Amino acid sequence: MSIHKIDDRRKTTEAKIQPKLVSTLIRVLDRIGFFCLLTVIVLVVIPYGTVDAWWEAAFECAIFGLTAMWILESLLRGSWEIHRVFVIVPMFLLTAYAFLQTAHLPFLIAPGDGPLPRRSLTIDEYQTHLTAVKILVLTLCAMLLLQRVNTTSRLKWVVRVIIGIALGSALFGIARQVLQAPTSTSGFVLPFLFPGLGYGQFLSSNAFAFVVEMGFALVLGLILGGGVARQHILLYVVAGVIIWTALVLANSRGGLIGFICETVFLLVMAYPRFAQRFERDVDGRPRIFGVIPPVLVKGVAVLAIVVGLTFSVVWMGGQELATKMAQGEGVVEPEAGTTRTQIWSSTWQLIKHRPLTGVGFGTYFLAIPQFQTGSGRLKLEQAHNDYLDLAANGGLIAVLIALCFVGLVVWRARASLKSGDSFRRAAALGAIAALISVAVHSFVDFGLQVTGIAVIALAMTVIAVVDVRSSAQTIRISRMEE
Repeated sequence: MSIHKIDDRRKTTEAKIQPKLVSTLIRVLDRIGFFCLLTVIVLVVIPYGTVDAWWEAAFECAIFGLTAMWILESLLRGSWEIHRVFVIVPMFLLTAYAFLQTAHLPFLIAPGDGPLPRRSLTIDEYQTHLTAVKILVLTLCAMLLLQRVNTTSRLKWVVRVIIGIALGSALFGIARQVLQAPTSTSGFVLPFLFPGLGYGQFLSSNAFAFVVEMGFALVLGLILGGGVARQHILLYVVAGVIIWTALVLANSRGGLIGFICETVFLLVMAYPRFAQRFERDVDGRPRIFGVIPPVLVKGVAVLAIVVGLTFSVVWMGGQELATKMAQGEGVVEPEAGTTRTQIWSSTWQLIKHRPLTGVGFGTYFLAIPQFQTGSGRLKLEQAHNDYLDLAANGGLIAVLIALCFVGLVVWRARASLKSGDSFRRAAALGAIAALISVAVHSFVDFGLQVTGIAVIALAMTVIAVVDVRSSAQTIRISRMEE
């Protein structure tokens, strides 16, 4: 055999081996990236929902590292699949706008707090830069989820992880309430979880409620939407009861309102599915759903559910919840100007002061004192309303970007609800209910400003809009790549 033929055969063999090695490396990076992303989602909720600067920095570094891994994988594959992240384009725009607020604009000369004029849209460039980095990291986290969750199997894993986080948080909260002594001078497992402070692993019962109400919506959505096998329904029911119990014991009024809203939404959406089953009996004769008008059935059912939920919540919450409800706004010192009504009024004055561009992301606590009513003895950090907070920090521009994001999510979620895959349809139903609950709860709290809660809310958004392939499609695509 000639030397030329040997060289040709060697080159041919190398040409065949190289694509297989690249394909194997792509699959390995893809699986490692997905596993690490799920791990980050779990860890970001554990230490108080990530409010410490060092844990926030660790989360940001992890997301940047996973993004670098995805970029390498995309270069090896030769495809970026940008169409999968179209729904979060407004988040990229919001990130760009946040960084723009820190830029020195030559055409802008505005009076500053010091002797020099201000040339940026924000009143504090450092605080806005920190917030812009946080928004960027959350956007990259959503992008990675949209890219990684590309099969039904992975969608199931994400759903299980979210439910597991809610269930684990609920069990930890109940255990802490039962085992932690009221006179203890140390934290329960975590150093700052002192008696009477917050609930679960969070320093605020309202923050805890955000996580468990989203988990409960996902569980109920899977059950009512037909996304759970019959032999597993009891397990999901038990998990839902535990999560619901912890939510009630946390005594978060905003969380309970969001819980009732998501439950009513799920039951109303699931009504047609059950009505079709019971509309006629075996002989074809009309049953109750065929005789009574559907609107009346829905109305009676919703009323009965609301009454039942309210009674059960009051019964479970006991005297502590009744006292909290009676307090109205729950603030002991209204003369300090820190009731929710006073805070919202002050925030509205701040919004009117700079309606178009806002005062800058992350600078609310610096700008609000001059508009705060009352003695001012207590310092305001947030507006206790995420919508007012967004308008105050980013102005009308940020509000319009957020509305575009909501519109895209609604548009993509409708396709998920029409999917032929029962699990995807049920998971999307539960995720939409969870987002509705968060939207309602955000009127009275600022949970989305806590990193761990924001990550779970983004995961819910991805569950509602993600485009997944079936197992057969995945196998066929893998063979084509090989």
